[in-house]
Amino acid sequence: MKSSFVGRQTSGIGLFLILFCLPFTQYGESNSTSLPEITKAGDGLYRFGKVLIDRKAKTVSLPAVSNQVNGLIEYGVVHESGKIHESLFRTPVRPQIIHTSLLLLKLKPAKGFFENLWAEKPREIDYSSHRVSITVSWELNGTAQERKIEQLALNQKNDQPMTIDSLVFTGSKFIEGTFMAESSGSILAVYADEDSILNSSDHDNNNDDVWYANKSKMPPLECPVIIRFHLPRDERSTKLKE
Repeated sequence: MKSSFVGRQTSGIGLFLILFCLPFTQYGESNSTSLPEITKAGDGLYRFGKVLIDRKAKTVSLPAVSNQVNGLIEYGVVHESGKIHESLFRTPVRPQIIHTSLLLLKLKPAKGFFENLWAEKPREIDYSSHRVSITVSWELNGTAQERKIEQLALNQKNDQPMTIDSLVFTGSKFIEGTFMAESSGSILAVYADEDSILNSSDHDNNNDDVWYANKSKMPPLECPVIIRFHLPRDERSTKLKE
């Protein structure tokens, strides 16, 4: 059964979806098509292609594969056509769908993130309303495993993992009709990437040669996983309509 989940959104979100449904000609064939329809999958659950949106729990879940278990990284998650040699995980889910799913759950991109990051004297900014907690779950030898994605990347300066809950929804952008995350395949960047949908706000997020995969915590190479984005809970926010 089709849901009215999309049809009853605000005009701003509606316009955004219309723009996203336009064909893209500067990417691969699989990413030059319209977005899939959103269908209801249960009480408060919606399917958006391979993504599962839970409006009550405010989560977005998607399938991925363990892509790199050692060596330097710059990304936590990329599309399978992105920079997979630099990422912990790869996913077949298009960046457009992930970005749109976050917007549908009323998460707003943080403004001024990169301007502040590259400033001569960066300021301390509260990104709490834009932070996304990300967990990775998989099964190994019949045992369920789950870890926060920050635990899976280490800083070689001190061999410490990324700071928990340091991931920020920065959003990507359109340039000359191209949605940049769709073009680059960038979804979650550990080393700052203006094309990426999410970015780390941790120290050394402007350093491209200090982050490496935490082999002792990572699932085995090529292991199927579920990546789940947990959005900030704000009971005062307007509820999504059925």
